[in-house]
Amino acid sequence: MKAIISIDHGNRLIKSTRQVFPSSFLESKYLPSIGGDVLNYEGKTYTLADQNLPVLNDKTEDERYFILTLFAIGKELTKEAEMLHRLTPHDHIKVDMLIGLPLQHYEAYKKKYKRYFSDRAGIIRFELNGKPYAIQIKDVHAFPQAFAAAVTVYDRLKDSNAVNVVDIGGFTVDCLQLNNFRPNMTLCTSLYWGVNTLFQSINDQMRSAGGRDISNNIIEGILKKDPADLAEYSEKRISMVTSSAISHVKRMLAEIAQKGFDLDEDKTVFMGGGSILLEDYIIRTGKVKKPIFIDDVHANAKGYRLMYDMKFNDANKLLHSA
Repeated sequence: MKAIISIDHGNRLIKSTRQVFPSSFLESKYLPSIGGDVLNYEGKTYTLADQNLPVLNDKTEDERYFILTLFAIGKELTKEAEMLHRLTPHDHIKVDMLIGLPLQHYEAYKKKYKRYFSDRAGIIRFELNGKPYAIQIKDVHAFPQAFAAAVTVYDRLKDSNAVNVVDIGGFTVDCLQLNNFRPNMTLCTSLYWGVNTLFQSINDQMRSAGGRDISNNIIEGILKKDPADLAEYSEKRISMVTSSAISHVKRMLAEIAQKGFDLDEDKTVFMGGGSILLEDYIIRTGKVKKPIFIDDVHANAKGYRLMYDMKFNDANKLLHSA
């Protein structure tokens, strides 16, 4: 049996076409059963945790992203009830993995990433939430992040000569210009203006003002104007969070423009979890004249699958055929 699983490996969040969860976990043999996802693999037990971990520019440096990938595969396979029902105890599932890389890192890392996921001898066995899985990663296809998400809104962009693509993640903001829907490699960069830097800045200000740190989840709630979080905190604290967000967004957009992206004349497509969180603040700055927001955190993963189905199994072919 075969499954095709598309995974967007973010520094803050892992996104498949149907799942999203933090890019961090705790390891312990004695984890309590508190309702979270629990993975058992090679005698170790892991559970997902929402915590800030160091950024890995090369996600193949250690086993962290392989463990997160097993979480993603298990979660996706759980949705394939009919396939799992047909499995016998001696069966295993052959997995084709679709992954992405920032376009500016694609050539440097694509072979290494493919080896990282595919060079696992034989059948991989693990348990997720008590259910056993047996898989074999047969092939790995790599696609360019951000561009993949843009493919999901191709009909809105196909007639534009120039389009800015801005993917706001946890730590980085990946920027790319499309000319007639082809990536312009001379305007392709990654900036360190992701939402985790905003969260850190907010808590730095909180401490400077004599206050306590507040969690990322609460900051997100305030930025999204969640009634429960707005009711719990003082107007002063709420104002500090929102004013920090405006300042962060203005500086981020200023640096994007400084890199050569025309935010006045060209359409600018915002995507990623950070853009969903900061959409209102981007609009309020008035710095982007033709914004388009992809309000789907799964957009990159869905884009990988679209390109795979279009037979663009090699990004080089894609970049010369788009």
